[in-house]
Order: sequence, then C-alpha cells, then structure tokens
Amino acid sequence: MWVLTETHDSISPGPGFGRAATAGADRPGDSGERWTAIWSRFPIEALPPTSDPIRAVAARVVPPDGAPLIVYGTVLPWLGSPWREFAANGRAFAEALEVQARDWRALRESNPDHDIVVAGDFNQDLADTHYYGSRANRHSLLLALERAELVALTAGRNDPVRRDSSPCACIDHICISKRARWQPGARRRWPDVRKPDRGLSDHFGTTIELANTRQPQTLASIGP
Repeated sequence: MWVLTETHDSISPGPGFGRAATAGADRPGDSGERWTAIWSRFPIEALPPTSDPIRAVAARVVPPDGAPLIVYGTVLPWLGSPWREFAANGRAFAEALEVQARDWRALRESNPDHDIVVAGDFNQDLADTHYYGSRANRHSLLLALERAELVALTAGRNDPVRRDSSPCACIDHICISKRARWQPGARRRWPDVRKPDRGLSDHFGTTIELANTRQPQTLASIGP
C-alpha cells in the first residue's frame, strides 16, 4: 500500500494498483492535483467522503491474509498554511486536526473488526527533540491520537528519519490502532541519503512493514 501526498492523477506506483483519492486541491493549480491518494495492490474500496474531503480520504483495504484495514490518508496544514476560514498561524492545524480526528474515532467505532491506519503528511514532528511544527500542535496531535486509540509508529526513537538523517525528523507519520492485529516491523526512510532528494521531494518517504502470522506486507507513506 502507498499513501501519496500532494500528488497528481498522473502519478501511480505502477500497474496492478487500485486507488482512493481526495476530491481535489483547494489552491490554484492543475485540475489533476490531489492532496492525498491511497494506492493498494490488495482489494480497495473508497469509503464515504471524510469530514475534510479535500485533504483526507478513507478506504477499506482487504489483504488476502490478516485483518482488514481502514486506511485514512491525510495532509494536515503546516504553520504557514490556512485551512477553510482559519488563518495560517497554527490555528488552521488545530481546527483541521479536530475535524479529522473525529473521523478517526468514528471509523474505529463503526469498524470494530478492522485495524485503523492513519498515514500521511502531518506537518508536525514527533521526534525526541524539535524539528518542525510547534509544541502546541505536537501536544494536540498526541492527544488526538490517544483519544482515537492510535499510536504513531514513526514517533520518538522509532523515527527512521531522525535515526538515519539527523537533525531531520519525520513529519510524515504512520499511525495504527493500539491493539492492532498487524504488528509493526522494520521502519525505514528513503531514499537512503543524508538529506531528501529535492528532485523527488522535500520530504523523505517513510515505510513500515506490517506483519501477520503468514507474511509481512509493507505500508509506505510519501511526502509531497
């Protein structure tokens, strides 16, 4: 599975993938731009629009082995980004997070037999020391994840960007249900270079292997 952020209809991981994507962009640009797209080789079903259909999309993914997943792909506003009527001063992040976090909780409650994955560009670090975002936004994000019974697999000592490319850190996170039946394995950032390849993106990609009792699968979240 891939979660692409700040992407375009012309961009695909390759043949054999199905897709669920946001409704478009809320800024001037090409009509094919999408804030978020979820791609999967496993059967994928787009779910009803999220409460933030421009920036967030939800889909049901059914691997052949292991628990089904609800995948919620997102881009949260950065400090310099407005959102709806809210100004670009951190307020936009807080307001968008509150709206999207209600979706996370609702999806968990309505799909008790699914593991929930929330992945994408959060524009906020969760590293041991500060890299990007703000303290207030970090506190709000951690609280929202806790209330939704989610854990960030890319936070603290599990941050592969901070581990391998310090002082950079993940701002693209992969989060999963606290009591998930899928168990996280290796966490990597790519490309395997000291700094992001700006010819590709100003973010590192982040990958995590999720293992069941039979075979590992890989979930990838990519920055813009």
